[in-house]
Amino acid sequence: MKTQQNAEEPISKAGIVINRMYVGDYLSENLGHEVINFFKADNGRHYIYLNATGNFAKEHENKIGYMLFVKYYDKGLVEVIGMAKGLEEVPGANMSLNRSGVDKEIWEMQKDYIDKEGGISYAGVSILDIFNNAEQQSIFITYKADKVYRIKSSIRRFIRFSNADENRGSNLPTDEVIQLGEHKQAKASLKQYIYPSDSSDYDSLFALFNDSSLWEDKVVDEVDVDNLSIKSQRKVSIFDICKIQNNENCFSDALKYFMKQSEYYELWKEFFAKYGIDLQKNFTVAREESAKIESTEWNRKNPSGGRVDLLIRDGENIVVIENKIKSDINTIATDGDDSTQLNRYVNYVNWLVKNNEGAKPHFIILTPSYNSPTIKDENMAKMYSIIKYADLYNFLEEHLFGFYNDANFVAFFEAMHRHTHKNVNDYLYYEMLEKFVRRIKERG
Repeated sequence: MKTQQNAEEPISKAGIVINRMYVGDYLSENLGHEVINFFKADNGRHYIYLNATGNFAKEHENKIGYMLFVKYYDKGLVEVIGMAKGLEEVPGANMSLNRSGVDKEIWEMQKDYIDKEGGISYAGVSILDIFNNAEQQSIFITYKADKVYRIKSSIRRFIRFSNADENRGSNLPTDEVIQLGEHKQAKASLKQYIYPSDSSDYDSLFALFNDSSLWEDKVVDEVDVDNLSIKSQRKVSIFDICKIQNNENCFSDALKYFMKQSEYYELWKEFFAKYGIDLQKNFTVAREESAKIESTEWNRKNPSGGRVDLLIRDGENIVVIENKIKSDINTIATDGDDSTQLNRYVNYVNWLVKNNEGAKPHFIILTPSYNSPTIKDENMAKMYSIIKYADLYNFLEEHLFGFYNDANFVAFFEAMHRHTHKNVNDYLYYEMLEKFVRRIKERG
C-alpha cells in the first residue's frame, strides 16, 4: 500500500539533476547554503539550493523537474539521500555569477522573489539574515519544490557511474546499486543533469521518484530549535575544530586517556561489568601495542602481528578493544596466510595468557551503529563482542552528573553522538541541523 503524499506520480518526464551535498566544511562560520534543502521554510514551502554556487547554465533552463540529493561514497559512486520533485526555477538562478564578489543584479532579483513569497524564513529568521555576509552571497535559492523527501533510514540506494572502477562498490548488494551505462561522474562539478533522451540511465533514475517504499512517509519538516538533542545545544569543541569526529586514532587516544584517570575508574568498572568483565583497579591501558610474537614456532601455527588499538591488563583480565569507526574489520593480512587482524589478535592474547596464568581474555569491537561489522569468520564471531558507540554514549548519558564539570570529557562524550545513528545519512543530517540551528540563533 502506498503511503500518504508519496502516492503522487510524477506528471511528466522532465530532466533530473543530481545534486551532491555534504561537501566542504560545516563549522558554524562556514554553513553550506544547501542546508535549506532538507528543511521546510516557515511559510510551508520547500526551497532548494543547487551546489556549488546556486546557479545553473542557461541550457538547462525550464528543463529540470526533479532532483536527487546524493553524497559521495566512493570514486564513481554516490549514495542517494533524498529527492525533490516539481521544481520551479527562481529568478537569477540561471545567470552567470560575478566572481569578484556579490552580483548586485542577481542579489536584487533574489531579494524581490523572497519578498513576493511573503518572506522566506527558517525558525523565524529570514534566509537573507541567515546567509548574508557569509560565504557566497549572490544566490540564496535555486528552485522552489513541490515536495522534498529524505530516504528512509533502513534503506540504501547508490548510483554507480559508468566510469567507476569495477571494484568500486563490489561489497554492496546488487539490488541497492543503480548502474549507469552512459553517464560518467563529473570530475569537478557537484551537479549533473540527465534527460529523458538519455535512455536507460534516465529511466533507472526516474523510477526512484515513483517508488514510494524508498522515501519517508512525510515530506521534510520545519526547523525545530526547541526540540534538539544535547549535542545541538553545545559549544564547538576541539573535536569539531580539528575535524576529528571520525578519526579512530583520536577516539582511541581519548579512551585511553580517560580510562587512566583515577576519578573515572568506577565509571569504567561499571561499564565493562555490563559485558562480563570484572575490571580491577590496578589496570593499565596500552595504545597501538604490537601483536607480533617473537616465537617462530608459535607463529608457524598461530600467525600474529598488527597493532591493537587498546589493550587493557589488570592481572586477571586481558581486554582487546578494536575501534572501528570507518575501516573494515575483515582485512586480510598481506603475508599470504589468510589470517585477519581478529585472528592475529586472538593468537597474540592467547600467547600472553599462556605466559600469565589466571588472566582471562576478552575481545571487543567498538563500532558506530551505522558501520556495525559482519565478522565473516564464525570462530571469531563467537569470540568478539560488538559494543556500539550508542551503548557507550547511552551509558555515559546516565552518568552525566559524574563528569559534567570536566569540559574535555564532555567534549569527548558529545563527539560520540554522531556515531550513535543507525544510518550514516542520519548523522550527517543532524550535524547539518546542529550548524543550522547555531546560525539561526546567532542571527535571530
